[in-house]
Amino acid sequence: MCAMHPSPPPVRRTVLARPLALLTSPALRADQEAALFSLKCLVAAVLGLYVSLWIGLTRPFWVIGTVYLVSQPMSGATLSRGLFRLLGTLGGAAATVLLVPRFANEPLVLSVVLAAWMGLCLYLAMLDRTPRAYAFLLAGYTTSLIGFPSVMAPEAVFSVAVMRVQEISLGILAATLVHALLLPRPVSRRVKVRVAAILADAERWTRDMRAGATEAVLAEDRAKVAVDLLELHTLAVHLRFDSAYGVTQAEVLRALHDRMLDVLVLSSGVEDAMAALRAPARGCPAARGSAHDTAEVEEAAGVDSWQALLSAGLAADLAGLDVAHRDCRLLEHQLGRDDPHWRRQVPARLAGEARGHVLHRDHRLALRSALGAFIGIVLSCVVWIATGWSDGATAVSIIGTACVLFGTTEAPAGHVMRYLAGSAIGVAVGLVYGLAILPGMSGFVGLAVALAPALLLSGAFLARPAFTLAALGVVLTFPLVAGLGATNAWDFVAAVNSSVALLVGVGVALCSMLLFQTLDTHRSRRRLQAALRHDVARRMRGGVSDVAGWRSRMVDRLGLLAPRLRGQPGAGQCLRAGFAALRAADVVAELRCLGSRSDAPTIRRCHAALIDAVIDHCQRDTLQRHAPDTHLLDCLDRARGAVLAGDEPERTRLLLLLAALRRDVLAPLTAHGD
Repeated sequence: MCAMHPSPPPVRRTVLARPLALLTSPALRADQEAALFSLKCLVAAVLGLYVSLWIGLTRPFWVIGTVYLVSQPMSGATLSRGLFRLLGTLGGAAATVLLVPRFANEPLVLSVVLAAWMGLCLYLAMLDRTPRAYAFLLAGYTTSLIGFPSVMAPEAVFSVAVMRVQEISLGILAATLVHALLLPRPVSRRVKVRVAAILADAERWTRDMRAGATEAVLAEDRAKVAVDLLELHTLAVHLRFDSAYGVTQAEVLRALHDRMLDVLVLSSGVEDAMAALRAPARGCPAARGSAHDTAEVEEAAGVDSWQALLSAGLAADLAGLDVAHRDCRLLEHQLGRDDPHWRRQVPARLAGEARGHVLHRDHRLALRSALGAFIGIVLSCVVWIATGWSDGATAVSIIGTACVLFGTTEAPAGHVMRYLAGSAIGVAVGLVYGLAILPGMSGFVGLAVALAPALLLSGAFLARPAFTLAALGVVLTFPLVAGLGATNAWDFVAAVNSSVALLVGVGVALCSMLLFQTLDTHRSRRRLQAALRHDVARRMRGGVSDVAGWRSRMVDRLGLLAPRLRGQPGAGQCLRAGFAALRAADVVAELRCLGSRSDAPTIRRCHAALIDAVIDHCQRDTLQRHAPDTHLLDCLDRARGAVLAGDEPERTRLLLLLAALRRDVLAPLTAHGD
């Protein structure tokens, strides 16, 4: 008879188990962070408001708006955003003071000049694509807020500009102090968490790849890492303002970025090699090759057959991928140590100067958006000046602000709609405050208590990305409509007129942006793909001197392409083809170098023909091709035959490069076969 084992005692769930589980849940933690952020914003707004009223500034609602525009959940991000806002405000105020008096006698000409300046600021902001772009945006819409109200009253432009700089500076100072001193949330903590998550994801899909995961899934995972690297680059800008070790951490992040690019490129090559080696068993089109690539030729080549060369290259890439993963973990460890001499603790291959993230810039798209903003603002000014609308300056200043602030996105309508909804709520809240609440306030304490509910709610929603723009619309609008100032003097008719002008301005801005500044996803996707093909061909021709920067920019484009392909048929295949084209360009560049050093005329001639064929192949859109490029495959076979027939000192390397190039040009077909 079997011995009876006593059953384990039942686990007793205490009365506090469920409440404790709720207290540690991610959702509640997010709520707690939002509540803390909102409380800190309120403290900063009240502090700025108190100082503003104490020193006699007349537009304290600018202070409140600045606090909420500058405040970020991370203290270092608040400081950097505040600095960029201050620089932008100073630049915009200076430009306005210089321009308005010069063209004061010609309102329409002045409006055109101000619109041109704002378009230039938007153009520069779109090219930057980092948190520094906020300075250019501020320089643009500060001109809108100061300049257009001064078109009909140019004599007051200097005093208004000085007052705005004072209010903005006060709001920045209040927000920076409170977020830095009251339970600060450092950027470095967020960076370390994101790095750990990114490396864990990369290691996971490397394991999945070795286990035979679906290639489309892996391509999308790889593109997600490209997007994550852009987030790290953005955080690295804030790191310099975070602590004394911020510069060191930014250096480590640049080295980590460069090594993660190696992980992406190597893993995509491993994936395509594994798919190509599996292809013959499934009878995929990529496996059949060309007319010259018959079984007899492969058998005669022996260890130098395409399959054997591909296997040898796969083994080398797998070893390199393992080293790259270890290097990334080593750099993660250095990131946590905050050691200024971290280069002494890592291998020489990681200790050099890292290139870091290089961003894709689309000058044509930036110019298009800037021109669209210019046209929309000028047309609005023409209507305002022609009709003589008394509150037209307010409406046009809002139109200019929206066209610049939201013009950096390709489809700004959704953002403007959310801001418009928030502004409408802000108008209603502001009228309630102006009519029923603020007239009864007699001291600052009562004023702060009265403002607290609206500001706390706005701050809580501001911390949630889905509601950020609507919350900004509320918090920027209601103090203005309520007539928040040093006295309780409030004009209902003026408040209503200002509210109508504000809502009309946002509505007209929405229409203008739909007409002049919106780019559909399909056109954006085609532009990115065309840029990828152009730079691949440029690299193959030998026109790239900064190889690390070129590779980083290519991966950045693939990261931008991924969300635009989401939901499209063949998205994974398209991303996989992009990585294959990147690798092919690197291979061709090395083949060009090795071929030029060869003493054999046949090899040089075959290499030149092969490079021309590859460039022609990559300049065409090959994503939807379901048949191999027989001319290119013939060139590859002839190049391999020439190397096999010769006695090159770098024979093995040349053969491995040819096999890698064959793998890369056939990768889209192999994916289609899968």
